[in-house]
Amino acid sequence: MKKAIAITVALLLCFLMCGCGEEATVLNPATKVPRREKVKVAGMKETEEETEESESEPEIKTTREWNADGSPFVGDATLNLEFNPSNISSVEWGTSVSTLKTAWNNSGTVKSSKTDAAAETLRNKILNSKNTKDIYKIKGTTYYVSPKGNDNNSGKSPDKAFKSVYSDAFSNKVKPGDAVLFERGGVWRLSESIRAREGVTYGSYGTGEKPALYMSPYNYAKKEFWLPSTRENIWKVSATDSDIGLIVFNHGEIVGVKKDTGIIALEKNGDYYYNSGQDMVYLYYDGGNPGKAFKDIEIGFKKAIISVSGVKNVTVDNLKLKYSGTMAVSLCNSDGSTITNCEAGFIGGAYQNAKTKLRYGNAFQQWNSVMNQKFTNNWVYQVYDTGISWQGDYSWTQGNDPDRIDQYINIDYSNNLIEYCSLSIEFWHASETASDKANKITRAPVENFTCTNNICRFAGYGWGRQRTDHAGYHICVYSRAFANSKNNYITDNLFDLCDSYIVRWDFMRESDNVGWTIKNNTYYQKKNLLNEGVWYGTMRTATNQSSLEYAVSSFDKSPKHVEWLTD
Repeated sequence: MKKAIAITVALLLCFLMCGCGEEATVLNPATKVPRREKVKVAGMKETEEETEESESEPEIKTTREWNADGSPFVGDATLNLEFNPSNISSVEWGTSVSTLKTAWNNSGTVKSSKTDAAAETLRNKILNSKNTKDIYKIKGTTYYVSPKGNDNNSGKSPDKAFKSVYSDAFSNKVKPGDAVLFERGGVWRLSESIRAREGVTYGSYGTGEKPALYMSPYNYAKKEFWLPSTRENIWKVSATDSDIGLIVFNHGEIVGVKKDTGIIALEKNGDYYYNSGQDMVYLYYDGGNPGKAFKDIEIGFKKAIISVSGVKNVTVDNLKLKYSGTMAVSLCNSDGSTITNCEAGFIGGAYQNAKTKLRYGNAFQQWNSVMNQKFTNNWVYQVYDTGISWQGDYSWTQGNDPDRIDQYINIDYSNNLIEYCSLSIEFWHASETASDKANKITRAPVENFTCTNNICRFAGYGWGRQRTDHAGYHICVYSRAFANSKNNYITDNLFDLCDSYIVRWDFMRESDNVGWTIKNNTYYQKKNLLNEGVWYGTMRTATNQSSLEYAVSSFDKSPKHVEWLTD
């Protein structure tokens, strides 16, 4: 009888394992010897089968769980014990030049050629901008950070430079008026945000490419980092964070596709799933060990590269900011801050809300009450959500500071190149009352906001096409007019192709949206997914030259140029 029961249990376990495609044996990472594992089945007692390993071999316990309905647990419980990156330097020499020749766009057909020359000119200007001390006057002490440095140095000269972002330069030692400069050509890999100090300038010195700050702790293109999982063509690598926003191969040749239902959903090369409970990334790749197949693999953690929170008058200049699952620079309550001459790319994709699976990520975001901020001469590309954005939530402000009044005054977005983001430029503030919400109005003051001379290209055509709520807008204002605004300008911009509305700005009455001068912008568009033109108060589609002109006229009464392109 006991033998019959044992056979029945064994058959049941085999049935469950085979039904979900998992193998019953795993490899001991230390010896590569197959062994039986401890199995845990919902509703059943734990059963440990006989081991096939020698008694002298250290036991490595693994537990695979099954859901009550018999479906597989979303991860693989075998741990990557071989991956021990503690001896790997987070500072290195050499960066990869980013160009539009990289295969960023899956459709491969979006380039209009109408703006290529202008974009290349501006891009080269940004990439070749002068060093920070040639642009800004530093009144205090200048600290230097170099891959050749040492954190025991004073940091006060290039030959006595610090090495890491965890040196004294990033402690309370740095004071308003000081500068922290990174040596060009260096790469600093982060697992935590750099928290900016009030009144401090962060920038570049030396020669070569802009210094790079990556929110990817390692170049994961190392074969020893990756182990096969118990499923064919699915590899795994350790990564400890609350979420992973994106995986980028060879600086943009492939961008991974995030799945949220477990390793069972991984079917194509680049599909990945992150199990935060295991600190494990699972990747489908049928070309062998990914660490051997690629020269560079970047895994973007759910942290902003630079956090400017609760401090004012911060300057970020001449830095390359890439591979964050959230933001390149996150600003909150940071009046007087400036971002210039920076490159920011491959940003976003982490879950803002894990329960709803809502993904987010903006390159440069200002949150709640923005005053005296400047964002000019930056190259922003391949962002899951928005290139540059100011935004706010009245209820959030009231809960955190009841006496504070949100206002958006003296903001400058000019001379930026923004490409392949889902949204190029976004700004909004929540409605204060139920009546205002019903009438799509916000009363937060908006004054002296200048959005001019930007080149915005290919919105909605980048890797953010993974969005289930597919978007592609150059100007996006979510469902509200600004009833308390004046001296605001959207002029002389170049808007080249988007995969949805060129402008999405929905409100009830245009008379509520006072204080805006919108003119002299250039518009190029062609057939896209929904033949969408401009949504400014009312929705207007565009299918040809005349309908595009009609759509644009609702937003821009005197455009510089409007052109419908044919394939």
